[in-house]
Amino acid sequence: MPDTPAPAPRPQARPAGSDCDPPHRRVLFVCLGNICRSPTAEAVFRAAVEQRGLAARYDVDSCGTGGGSHNWYKKGGSSYHEGDPADSRMTRAAADRKIILTSRSRPLTRADLADSTVVVVMDRDNAEAVERAAAHWGGECPALVVRKVRQMSQWYPEKWSARYDSVPDPYYGGRDGFDLVLDLLGDACAGLLDDLEGGRMDDA
Repeated sequence: MPDTPAPAPRPQARPAGSDCDPPHRRVLFVCLGNICRSPTAEAVFRAAVEQRGLAARYDVDSCGTGGGSHNWYKKGGSSYHEGDPADSRMTRAAADRKIILTSRSRPLTRADLADSTVVVVMDRDNAEAVERAAAHWGGECPALVVRKVRQMSQWYPEKWSARYDSVPDPYYGGRDGFDLVLDLLGDACAGLLDDLEGGRMDDA
């Protein structure tokens, strides 16, 4: 009786995160009201991802820390600007550079901390607000803040880092402030994407 042919070996699964199967990442940008800086960061970073042909590997989102409401992270709390589109002045300044803002304001949630690869805040006040919310939510949230929250200024090139340690809020200023936000975010988002693609954020 002829030997039965041995079954063909089953292909081995590619390990997650290998060069053949790059990890999927969720990048979340956070500012105060989620109507100026963070929706712009979302749009600028998404444009950078698309320009490099990496859109399938990234989820990009933005949110706020209540817009000035002190109970935004508590049950029954409110968030100023929730549901509003981006500030019209920011939208116009971005559109002049062919950057389209599409997000609607919403507050950070506990699930955002768990689900995001990195949470990028625009200034130290935003970071402290996220820390307060995480302490209130408890569980693993405070540890997730330590692991995942970074300030946008971390990715400034020298020409900006010598002058700015945050992304200034343009809300109460004129057109120059909105243009500055776009300049800062353009360079910083490119640096962030370089670090993510280079594996330098894998511990986040």
